[in-house]
Amino acid sequence: MLTKFFGKKIDHPMADVKSAQALLADLPRNDALKSAIELTEWIESVASSEEFGLADQFAVLSLLDETAQFYARKLACEYFTLPDMHIFQGNRLRLVMGNLSRQTADAYYMMFMRYCNGDKGGVAIKAPLLAARAVRAMREKLKYTAVQYEVHDGAIWRNLAQFCQHAEWQQYLDTPVSLYSALPETTSVGSEVGQLMAWYACGLDSLSPRGMHLAERIIAQYRNVITISANLPAHVLCGFDLSRAGTPVRINLDATMHPLMRYVSLADMQVKLEMLIKILHKNIVPQELHLGGVFTAEWVLEAAQHVLTCIVSPPQRLTKRRELTAQFSVVSGCENVLAYGAGQESGEHMQITLENASSSGFCAILTGKGVDGVRIGHLFGVQTASGLGVAIVRRLSRDIGGQLHVGAQVLANQAPVLTVRQSVGGGEEQHALWLRESVENGTARLLMQAGIFSMQRSLKAHFDGRNCLLIPVELQERGPDYELATFRVIEQEETEKQD
Repeated sequence: MLTKFFGKKIDHPMADVKSAQALLADLPRNDALKSAIELTEWIESVASSEEFGLADQFAVLSLLDETAQFYARKLACEYFTLPDMHIFQGNRLRLVMGNLSRQTADAYYMMFMRYCNGDKGGVAIKAPLLAARAVRAMREKLKYTAVQYEVHDGAIWRNLAQFCQHAEWQQYLDTPVSLYSALPETTSVGSEVGQLMAWYACGLDSLSPRGMHLAERIIAQYRNVITISANLPAHVLCGFDLSRAGTPVRINLDATMHPLMRYVSLADMQVKLEMLIKILHKNIVPQELHLGGVFTAEWVLEAAQHVLTCIVSPPQRLTKRRELTAQFSVVSGCENVLAYGAGQESGEHMQITLENASSSGFCAILTGKGVDGVRIGHLFGVQTASGLGVAIVRRLSRDIGGQLHVGAQVLANQAPVLTVRQSVGGGEEQHALWLRESVENGTARLLMQAGIFSMQRSLKAHFDGRNCLLIPVELQERGPDYELATFRVIEQEETEKQD
């Protein structure tokens, strides 16, 4: 197809908006995956063509991007609600969405550089819209890298610094724009930059893929209270150095104060999150909360609490880590850990190479069969000199070679196995781990398989030569396959044990 723009003939199947619309009409609307793949190829083709004038290229790419948003939302909804995100369909969705976001982000950045370099077609470009869409695409690009805990593209932060500096220089950082016609929201370049940095600063390596998505949507919901300032605010979440573009960092007042630092604050978000959490505790997800899909109140609550914790009291390492080099094997998953502690068949063992450790946790490289199935919140069990040690995976990341690094919190260095059953009606005995007993207040922490704990149901157990009645006090944590709970311990005579 030959179309003439600015006196130049363009030989491209999408040489103008009308041609693009004709091709888009043939997309299979009922096959979002296939449509997203085709749109990705078209975006890459238009962006790489040197024949387009900038205004025409932006018009066609805007149309492709706007169309792609419909399919991207459908695929994201499917991906983040899958029961298991590492199954075949999940990997297909992630790859397609990752490719689409990467090509879109790269296309907008390329056009932005043409605009900054004085391309004649730039007079018809709305810089605030171009930059805001580019930053939004960069956030999506980062998300589909983060869900695999992979090393992200460092160019994201260099490009982000360029967008931010240009917007400040041209005074459009806070200019309101409507990003897409299908999304009735107003945003700005500053808002998009703030959302990306705030979301990243909330610790993506400590969230599940679904948790990453929900944290992003919650932050986006309250984007109007995110502030970016050249002056250090009273409550700052992170800082971003425009002169040495890198990842957002926690603020060190002695090291991070200079004119090109920008500070992100979410102080006014605390009240909004606290109100949201109260509603979620009632098992209600507010209709006005735009999550890009249907998610349970429990999932949303976990993400909201994570964001609130990062704002109010960011996690800090309480004990010093020591550099160590040691190797040992572990089993993963509550069922396997319980079986391992009981001396039964416990599934495949993975190999751990320690990097550093303290009394409360460790960092290590994980290898062997089953590594790809490890998730945030999974249990590790290891035989130590003193007994069964138990830890929970809190952080995941991959190095440039693809090796999986884990950060784990040690729950107990010695966790004996016991059997528990309902105090009323008996029922089947279940294994559990006795983690810690507090003699002062007469309580103990137990780790058990999911579904056993109930505030309305006491348990009976025989432990350390004692018959115990375990009265529920608090469910401290619920993981993918386990429950960590506190019980009040009442010793019973042998005759009381009889049903």
